[in-house]
Amino acid sequence: MRLFVFSTLILYILSFCLIGVYHTIKKDWLGMLSKNVLLVGLLTHTIALCIRTYESGHAPMLALYETLLFYSWSTVFVSAIVIFRYKERFSELITVPVAILSIVFAQYNEMPAKPLTLILKTIWFETHVITSFAAYALFTLSFAGAVLYLVYDFIILRYSNPLLKKDFQDIANRSTLWGFFFFSVSMFAGAVWAYLAWGTYWLWEPKVIWSFIVWFYYAGAM
Repeated sequence: MRLFVFSTLILYILSFCLIGVYHTIKKDWLGMLSKNVLLVGLLTHTIALCIRTYESGHAPMLALYETLLFYSWSTVFVSAIVIFRYKERFSELITVPVAILSIVFAQYNEMPAKPLTLILKTIWFETHVITSFAAYALFTLSFAGAVLYLVYDFIILRYSNPLLKKDFQDIANRSTLWGFFFFSVSMFAGAVWAYLAWGTYWLWEPKVIWSFIVWFYYAGAM
């Protein structure tokens, strides 16, 4: 698995460098090459997660190492959707570095695969964590779209594309909406899991309280 993770990291770094050069000299073949490299990196990343799932016997999101790998995969996955949906290549300049840093930080927290403890052996736990990190990835993409929307006036001076600003706004809005959906699902699944594990839907703990505050914030933004 380590070989696939390392290969993924190299491919993501290479893709980021290529897309940076593409925006500098505007050669179409560089844009295509960076996209292909990113997709190959996503493939090796997927293989790494599948291996981890096989080794541990559960979805790869038990410890910090696994959750960081899944978060980075989710971030690149939603970035790939943007590439094919909008033909937009600026958001990668924000999302791909986030994925790279997540993988690097994951390596400092690497640990052997372990089976789930009895209290975690429920579909509600895995649903809770999967949807949580899917939401985090979408919120990261939303952040990228919002930042690009704000700096649009600087970008258009060079690229002069009147559709860019609308695309950035659409990316931010849709990512926030879908992120809120997945985050809501994670909150529901987490409550059910808490009830099965501890006999209560709510725990007065900082993590639970701040999760509700974040959910309430995005609910207001809707």
